[in-house]
Amino acid sequence: MGLLERSDAYWKFAGQCTQCGKCTKACDSLIAADMTLGEIAKALLAAQRGATTRDEVRRNIEDNPQLVQAVRGCFFCTTCKNTCFAHNDVCDLIYNARVDFQDLGLIPRETWSSVLVDEEWDIFTAYRAIHGIGYADLTLHVENDYHDAETGFDAVFFPGCSLAAYGPELTREIFGVFEEFGVRATMLDSCCGSSLRSAGFFERAEALCDRNVQEIIQSGAKQLVCVCPGCANDMGRALERAGITIEVVSLVEFLASHGFESRRPLPEGPVCISKSCQDRDGTYLEQTCDLLGIDAQSASIFHGCCGAGGAVNAFQPERQAQQADSKLSFAPDGSTVVTMCPTCTYTYAYRLMNNPRAIANKHYAELLFESQLDWDLVFYQLGSMWSGEYGPWLAEVFA
Repeated sequence: MGLLERSDAYWKFAGQCTQCGKCTKACDSLIAADMTLGEIAKALLAAQRGATTRDEVRRNIEDNPQLVQAVRGCFFCTTCKNTCFAHNDVCDLIYNARVDFQDLGLIPRETWSSVLVDEEWDIFTAYRAIHGIGYADLTLHVENDYHDAETGFDAVFFPGCSLAAYGPELTREIFGVFEEFGVRATMLDSCCGSSLRSAGFFERAEALCDRNVQEIIQSGAKQLVCVCPGCANDMGRALERAGITIEVVSLVEFLASHGFESRRPLPEGPVCISKSCQDRDGTYLEQTCDLLGIDAQSASIFHGCCGAGGAVNAFQPERQAQQADSKLSFAPDGSTVVTMCPTCTYTYAYRLMNNPRAIANKHYAELLFESQLDWDLVFYQLGSMWSGEYGPWLAEVFA
């Protein structure tokens, strides 16, 4: 290992990439950097070649704006992987590069201080605390003021940090169907750690997922039900690392298996599906369309990142806006955009707030349940956190 901790990963990619250029042509981030995956790996190795200190490596990277663009500008959408005939995993390369960027101080603290989701306070837990959102009565596997710790559950419900924070009524309504189905369930109101990986804290992200696994084991459950495909992927890998045989299923698969029928009619007008880039093979998309009664063959499907991936907003906020606009441009006026991932829903809602259009933006769960996400309220409450009495405390916590 050289001055860069993840040198071995770069040697692997430098050897595997044939420099065919297909990934560069397919990815806006790589087009902007004008680099292939192999060239990124070689540039990282070159940055430490001849250097005697980490400060020199840092300066060498800073002097290569194309490399910085390639590493910091990645949405983790895997478009490049999908076009690579060798199926080189770009996420593995860029995650490793961000670990070294973090170690070298190349990712400013202000870009990630509020999303350290393995600590007591992050933007989601702060929002919940300030606005009185809690689920202690539903986290039945953990001892608290409401109950003793219980075990022997059938399922663990994993809503994810965005939905748990910004959609408490919807979260609780979804949890209620477990009891209706006769499924004894508890809730795990934690995070999968994706923001940690984006910031270069790869090991901390894995450790968070491993702690989640320990809670699942503690619950005695044999099934983990995830709202978001990204959460399902990350928790599935963590369970596999631990050698634990627990079934990870999507919420829509769980609902369909128990004969759930939507509590709302489909919206009028065209329905446009925004496929999550974490839904690699489209299984989640197919299950969702089936449950909603939408013909996936005739519906408009958006592919690629919504703009929230990879914490690009912290590096180039204008690119997140451009990416969101690019996806939403496929939706005609009067249509409803349906998202798979709550973070995608948030991203589109924020963009539509700043650049209004005559389209509706819904998470798939909003088409299934009565409770709806109130983004006007969410954005007002997010803003008031910083301007109100809690502003000084937040500034100190996230300094």
